[in-house]
Amino acid sequence: MRKKKSLALEVAGLNFTNPVGLLQGAEGLRKCPLWAPKAGFIVATPPWDNLIDWITKLQDFTQQSIIGVNLRSDIVRSFSLLYDFAHFIIIDPDSNNGIRSADISDITELIDEIVSLRLCYERYTPIFLRLTKAETPDELHPLCSYARMSGLDGLVAPDPTRVRMTLEECQHRMPVIGVAQNAEEALQELQDGASLVQTELGSLALRKLLRTLEKPSKE
Repeated sequence: MRKKKSLALEVAGLNFTNPVGLLQGAEGLRKCPLWAPKAGFIVATPPWDNLIDWITKLQDFTQQSIIGVNLRSDIVRSFSLLYDFAHFIIIDPDSNNGIRSADISDITELIDEIVSLRLCYERYTPIFLRLTKAETPDELHPLCSYARMSGLDGLVAPDPTRVRMTLEECQHRMPVIGVAQNAEEALQELQDGASLVQTELGSLALRKLLRTLEKPSKE
């Protein structure tokens, strides 16, 4: 009898039980669903105006699951405060104090500051850069090239099309986390080569997706 596929994998030095993560909002840790431990990881966005209290809650969850923190506001300060408590950090510069320029230099300047700041800590926490749906192919190419040379550990692509484009631009040489709206998109992104995928699935949908991924090959 053929055994189920093992879904465990290592990405950016972290060991995940499976590649499917749950995306939570600012209050996500407080209202985290009971089936969250079934997911390979959780990605939560902290409230910028109540960060210290949120960090206290974060410490409880990091003992139960791999936690990624998505930074969207006051990124440099938030990074400094959260660095030692998150398993990995996602930088979302498109929402950082109004940075919405197509000028890639805005993003690279921020990432340079963040990567340099990481050198101040003893612990190594992986850093991912979240891309947007706004970059054109001409903008995506230098951004992916920069990411590979900057010390970033990976990229986050916001939809299946961006996952494929990003993997192609990076030549599959760095991890890409996909963002999926449903189980079908999540499965497609993983099949296309995403290392991990984050989504907002309910209990039944998450279990069904994991069973599909566990199915043995037909070989």
